[in-house]
Amino acid sequence: MGGFAEGGSAMTPDMFIHIGVNEALFLLALGFFGGMLSGFIGSGGAFVLTPGMMSIGVPGPIAVASNMCHKFPKAMIGAWRRKKVGHLDVKLAILMAFSAILGVQVGIQVQKYILEQLGPTGTNLYVTIAFLIVLPSVAALLIRDVFKAKKYGIEDTEPEFAKKLEKKFRIPPMIKFDVAGRTQSLWLTIPLGFATGFLAATIAVGGFIGVPSMIYVIGASSAVASGTELGIAFVMGSTGTFTWAYLLGAVDFRLTTLILATSLIGVQIGAVGTTYVRQYYIKLAMAVVMLLVTVSRAFAVPGYLVELGWLSLDPGLVETFNSLVFPIMIVAMVSVTPIVIVPMLNVRKELSKMGLLERAVAKAEHKTGGLVKRMIIFGILTGINYYFLFRDPNAWPYFITQIPHMGTFGAIAYTLGVIALAIYWSIVHGSFAHNFLDLINITALKDEVAKRIATEGYDGLRSWAASVKGVKTEV
Repeated sequence: MGGFAEGGSAMTPDMFIHIGVNEALFLLALGFFGGMLSGFIGSGGAFVLTPGMMSIGVPGPIAVASNMCHKFPKAMIGAWRRKKVGHLDVKLAILMAFSAILGVQVGIQVQKYILEQLGPTGTNLYVTIAFLIVLPSVAALLIRDVFKAKKYGIEDTEPEFAKKLEKKFRIPPMIKFDVAGRTQSLWLTIPLGFATGFLAATIAVGGFIGVPSMIYVIGASSAVASGTELGIAFVMGSTGTFTWAYLLGAVDFRLTTLILATSLIGVQIGAVGTTYVRQYYIKLAMAVVMLLVTVSRAFAVPGYLVELGWLSLDPGLVETFNSLVFPIMIVAMVSVTPIVIVPMLNVRKELSKMGLLERAVAKAEHKTGGLVKRMIIFGILTGINYYFLFRDPNAWPYFITQIPHMGTFGAIAYTLGVIALAIYWSIVHGSFAHNFLDLINITALKDEVAKRIATEGYDGLRSWAASVKGVKTEV
């Protein structure tokens, strides 16, 4: 046994999965849960989305490319939301994005090389092994911080290493990051940005490096790091999508749009949810889902090794392992709901009892009549978009796989068209989602209330209530 599987350097139409009713429903659910997690933790949610697509048979490169195409317009929406609540450090995002772009290009070349040497199965194995290394490592750091924060009753752990760097690593130019509240050397952001971009291009998960590095190296809070990562993700995702489409024709816009349909709602719910919890709770959410996804991906490894001829196992055992990948992935997806929604519902219920809900939450930007009109307009446009995309299920795979074989001018023009299409789609459906959430009054807490909860938990909520109304707040 052993040897190399055959594989070309670009995708072919037969590599793209058939999307029936079951696949579409799964992708819609995957988008909602992944989007909610993305808005809540700021990592892009790719550690749910990429394995989720792979669990229904999408090859690794197509899952990574399609998720990257979905990620950058969604990150644009999420970053805008997080900036409004003061969780996005624009200066830090711009500086890290510069080197992240280079990391993205290098990462795609690595994926391309593995595809040429080992075929789609080899890239599936590579993506999975990367998850198995990164996920539990980051989860362990996050869980350590959660226990430390709970033990000492603090809002979040103070990264001591970042404080030491701020004092000792002072190679000019030193940059003051106002929102993050730190002054660090520019030379720290360059390798961190590159690593973020490289990981984003190889497994579509840049937030695993980006968020922890901003927390532990730059010294940003969990909320600012997760919000800033969304800004970086927009730059990485747009440049990465261009390269994936131009070089390999790997972007499946059908997957992208089905995930976008619900993730643009989920990401805004998740972003709003960050105002209802203490900061260390965001780390707990990341750790729980990471560990569940790790287990799901681990069960896929034996099958890949057998396909490559590197391992001999009983076919029944391999089938058993493969049968566990999808249901554990479902558990990981569903676990997002209580993590994000339960604290939000509890706080809103408590405020409602106090008679202070309207005073504590941010107001919708538009009146109900205007919201309904906008929902109808953008809803009709969205329906038309989906009709044209899915009326011929084979049209997109044949279109995108022709781009790498076109002349330079044509390939660039069509690839830029894919980028523009993703932005257009996200604006139209993002506008629908935003108006829908405003209509049902899913809005963030005002800054003064959110800060009380972040520092004191429910006790802070009750002390705020007492300070503004003089109400008695019994536990």
